[in-house]
Amino acid sequence: MATTAFGGGPSLDQRRTFAALRDGTHVPGYRGYCPQIKYRVGKTYGTDTHELSKDHEHRHPASVLYLVPPETLRNDLPDPTGDNKYTKDMVPGYTGYIPRMPFKFGGTYKEDCDVCIDDYLTNRRTADIKDADLRQQVRGYPSLTPIAHNPGVRDKMNLYRDTHPAQPTLLEDKRPLTEPPIPGYRGYIPRIKATELGLGARYHNATKKGLQQFVNETAAHAEKVSDRLPLSIERVTSQNPMNGPTSYNRRLYQQDGMIPKYTGYIPHRRFVFGNTYGDTTRSLSVCGHNSNSYGEWAQSKLIRQSTIA
Repeated sequence: MATTAFGGGPSLDQRRTFAALRDGTHVPGYRGYCPQIKYRVGKTYGTDTHELSKDHEHRHPASVLYLVPPETLRNDLPDPTGDNKYTKDMVPGYTGYIPRMPFKFGGTYKEDCDVCIDDYLTNRRTADIKDADLRQQVRGYPSLTPIAHNPGVRDKMNLYRDTHPAQPTLLEDKRPLTEPPIPGYRGYIPRIKATELGLGARYHNATKKGLQQFVNETAAHAEKVSDRLPLSIERVTSQNPMNGPTSYNRRLYQQDGMIPKYTGYIPHRRFVFGNTYGDTTRSLSVCGHNSNSYGEWAQSKLIRQSTIA
């Protein structure tokens, strides 16, 4: 018997005999799947796997496990060419996807790969045969005569459209607003989630009720708006004993400047540098004018410029 250093060594059966493993026992340290092993406590791994092998035939007997070839495959697995993925010489460690491989347990990588690839090829060829048979049956039936090319139908449709102009379905290809969408539509439908219209009903009925309710509310709101009288906006002033007449539109930017840490927007402040926050705001036109609001000051400024011009 050649030694391992010269490419030989004991066979697998000789190794199992030397380790005195009983029939059906896994080698301690085996990380593969073993049914019901997690529910057994108190015995060694070898004893548990030996007893489980009698109740669950998850593997072949040790004497013929590596001597009996795998079952004859229905397809001739392809040879590796460098471009094809699924071949008959799959190397352990391949990290790509193999169909049905996650559901195979108890066999070697080569055997499981051959079975999975064989099933994949069989299913694909079966699907191709069914598709070819369906195409052949379709070609065997006589072709239907299209009526779209019939000039009589075209003339009748044109005459009907001219004599019935009130039919919107013939003039434009637009769905009405209250028509419910098909099931599976992921867009927004008003009123079906915020109200009880979407509870306890099928999607078709719920969407139809929601769209109809939305149309009714929109029409009612339009009627209310049309009935309102136009409002006249006038500036209302009040008498302030300290500063005289002031507008209800009170001034936002004061003449004495803005308080530091004010987080609101101040026009033109971003273009001023080198001063404190108070000096900066007091120097801006929005704070330095004497009018009741910046709009009044800007309007008076335009009037003065037009007068001078």
